[in-house]
Amino acid sequence: MEEKRRREKIRCPHCGREGENPTECLRCGIIFQQYQGALVSRSKRAGFSSGFITFYDTEREMRQFLFLAFLVALLAGILYYNLHVSADVRHPPGILVPAEPEQVILKNGGSWRDGDRLFVPLARFHLEARVLGAEWYRFDRMADFCPVDLALGWGPMSDQNVLDQLEIGQGSRRFFLTSLGCSPPLPWPIIMSHSSNMHMIPANGAVKKSLQSVRAGELIEIDGFLMGIQEGGCWAWFSSLSRTDTGDGACEIVWVEHLARRRN
Repeated sequence: MEEKRRREKIRCPHCGREGENPTECLRCGIIFQQYQGALVSRSKRAGFSSGFITFYDTEREMRQFLFLAFLVALLAGILYYNLHVSADVRHPPGILVPAEPEQVILKNGGSWRDGDRLFVPLARFHLEARVLGAEWYRFDRMADFCPVDLALGWGPMSDQNVLDQLEIGQGSRRFFLTSLGCSPPLPWPIIMSHSSNMHMIPANGAVKKSLQSVRAGELIEIDGFLMGIQEGGCWAWFSSLSRTDTGDGACEIVWVEHLARRRN
């Protein structure tokens, strides 16, 4: 039996050399029993993982791998959100919202108070529009009751062909329009009278949730009131009642009772 074991070829698990010595490799010098014991100990200490990584040398390497995997998943989620969830909605060329906004002035709208603020409805308001942009605010004086501004367009400002020739931005409770060409696609008075930056006051949690999911390019329908707001007995904010004014005070302050998405 001993003679038979000596004649058997032993393959070294480290360098692959075949030999007859059952205890050690004559090429690389490892002791077979000690080598196998070290592998078992290492696997118990580090843990086995399927795929392209077999062993983690230390607990620190495992934490690094998990952190990198988390970063990859996070970046993939952000990329998916930007490409598929928050991306602007595009439409074929043409006017999508031909109707003008509608308002009915109120003589006595029935005001209500919230703390030191008095909310005064000025006009019943109905609007169908294309969303040109949405900007959320968290830290200014209006943020607690008016968290979002929507830049909205109707008539020629709902036409994809027109909008593709303009750069639209929002900030500091205003919105900005810049022509991407040497001249604007329409005369500026037409552009400004068919678009506006509107301060949205959600009437309840459901409306606020709907506002949170609005995307540029969507077609929406809003019902509510144009508002004036007193603070400490003085007018602090007063909605524009015209669609043709520009500059400070030209924004509408809208109490949103109902918001719906409209199909093209």
